Amino acid sequence: MTQPASATGSLYKKALVTTIVSSALGLGQLPIFAQQENGNKEETVTITASRFKEQSARLPTSITVITKEDIERSNAIQLAQLLRNVSGVQLSSTGGKTIVSMRGISAEQSTNNVLIQVDGRRLNYTDIAAPDLESILVSDIERVEIIRGAASALYGDQAVAGVINIITRSGQTKDSTANLLVGNFGTVQGNVNLSRELNPNWSVLLSGNYLETDNYRQHNEQEQQQFALKFNYLTEKSDWLFEYNSNDEKLNTPGALLESELSSPTFSRPEFENDYVDSKQDVLRVFGQETIDQNWTYALDINYVDSDIDSVNSFLNFPTNTVNKTQREQLSIYPRLKGQFITDSGSIDWTNGIDIDDASYDFSLLGRANDQQVHSFYSQLLFPFSNRTDLQLAWRLAKVEDRLTDAALYPQGVKLTNSAHAYDIGLIRQYSNKSKSYLRYSKNFRFAKVDEQAYTAEGVTGLEPQTGQSIELGWEGASEYGILSLSGYELKLEGEIFFDPSSTPPAGAFFPGANVNGGNSKRLGAMIDYQLELNKRWQIGLNYHYVDADISRNDINDNTVPGVSKHSANGWFDFQLNPAANWYLEVNYRGERYQEGDLANSFEPIDDYTLVNTAFNWRLDTFGLGLRVDNLLDEDYISYAQFNGFYPASGRYAYVKLSYQF
Repeated sequence: MTQPASATGSLYKKALVTTIVSSALGLGQLPIFAQQENGNKEETVTITASRFKEQSARLPTSITVITKEDIERSNAIQLAQLLRNVSGVQLSSTGGKTIVSMRGISAEQSTNNVLIQVDGRRLNYTDIAAPDLESILVSDIERVEIIRGAASALYGDQAVAGVINIITRSGQTKDSTANLLVGNFGTVQGNVNLSRELNPNWSVLLSGNYLETDNYRQHNEQEQQQFALKFNYLTEKSDWLFEYNSNDEKLNTPGALLESELSSPTFSRPEFENDYVDSKQDVLRVFGQETIDQNWTYALDINYVDSDIDSVNSFLNFPTNTVNKTQREQLSIYPRLKGQFITDSGSIDWTNGIDIDDASYDFSLLGRANDQQVHSFYSQLLFPFSNRTDLQLAWRLAKVEDRLTDAALYPQGVKLTNSAHAYDIGLIRQYSNKSKSYLRYSKNFRFAKVDEQAYTAEGVTGLEPQTGQSIELGWEGASEYGILSLSGYELKLEGEIFFDPSSTPPAGAFFPGANVNGGNSKRLGAMIDYQLELNKRWQIGLNYHYVDADISRNDINDNTVPGVSKHSANGWFDFQLNPAANWYLEVNYRGERYQEGDLANSFEPIDDYTLVNTAFNWRLDTFGLGLRVDNLLDEDYISYAQFNGFYPASGRYAYVKLSYQF
């Protein structure tokens, strides 16, 4: 069964800290520098959207970059606070864990269709558990890049609706910082980042974080400890990073409520009183870049993740004390080679790479285990037709092999193999250094995950890859009146993989329904994003996203995809009170949507809501004082709902943060 992402929880670690450093080769996402102009002010924007150095002006897609300055202005301490304000992004929460949706993909399916990475390391898993955004320490973030649209050709499996790249501080970071935060719901958090230059080539970054909170609802206490150590080696031709980080978290999970209980949103039902998620994760990473000569650059990224999770997961009216043990290991090796050749019209950039992902998964409750191998080859060519027009061609071939065991469905084990391909054809026209337009057609795919393969309809052995196609066009321009971005897209999916409650379950099933290659779906959307710097003290931003998401199958004709809001909008403004202080205000609107899993649209839609968040920051020399209040008006609303189980969102949440830079 495709459970809600919260049922499986987030994932984490088990210490095995010895192998990868000895295989010291690799590079994650490489910084690139692109010049953009905001009025008369020229500034450098760093992105990594092409997996190699590439000017943003040449990429035929919509990209939003959240900078460190944006983070400081908003006084955010969670990644969800940063993403909530981005056009086209919709967030859901299930008692402490955040799910990110994009481009008309439901929260239930977003974990398999939106790829999230930290420094080139996938946070998505080979099962259906949601990427653990809460394991990312915001004080470590250098920037966040949101790439909208299908990116399967460059990023492979799960990059159907978009990619979110989180880039953290490296050992080359010059500043050392310490933060102490106190908030309501019994929240206390402290973290420190120590950066030191060891010699002209070597530098080190040491960071630690401790968080303790009761959260908004009953039985939702959380304790988290994080540690990271990074060594950087930098010369004119080499750029290397050696990293180890760990995350240890204990979280009580309050479960869902019935509709009749929503008048007491902090309540947790008795059947969930023993539910919890205890998780541990260790990550080893070695990456680097080597300049071979004036035309060729080589890069290689190696990541190893070892994570364990112990949990008790009850359902509405079905309590349990059974402890589920989940173990995961994943080794990823990403070598790539880029050639750059200068012509009279510009540079020809040719990137080729191989992605190797080997993962193992074991889930004690269902006697379910899987060894998965995904091997891919990809190639991208950027060719200049003229000084202002570029053609992008990209292609990927991927193969997956699952060796799956399930106590109920495949007690003797089964071997499942599949392959898929993706490609991009894009055209970018640069009218000036202030405006561009683009047009892109993409073919995308995703493979079924272990939980989906192990709970298919009776008589079905394994699911086929989900495939799709998308087309998008857009325009971006800057003037004295601000920066305006317009885009439209159509995303069609064929054989979309989801849990169908009306499908015939496998033999011996405990509940109705099964995972299927369902019917076809289509999402037609448009976005507008506008930012304006009125003067040195006032900045404003507005964005709006519209999406019409429909799904069709034998017994359903163009029903709305559940969990998707047709309308969403955000607005923010920042006022620099004086050189040392600023006031920040944002408003987030999300329209109504059907419950997750309600393919028939038979239940009443979940109401729309509007959130108001505000922050104040003041700095004196090396000291800073920040205040942020989320849900300022204490709005009651539903963050996630599935099969008439409702997860109320947090009420008003305020905190004060004291920071010191040294």
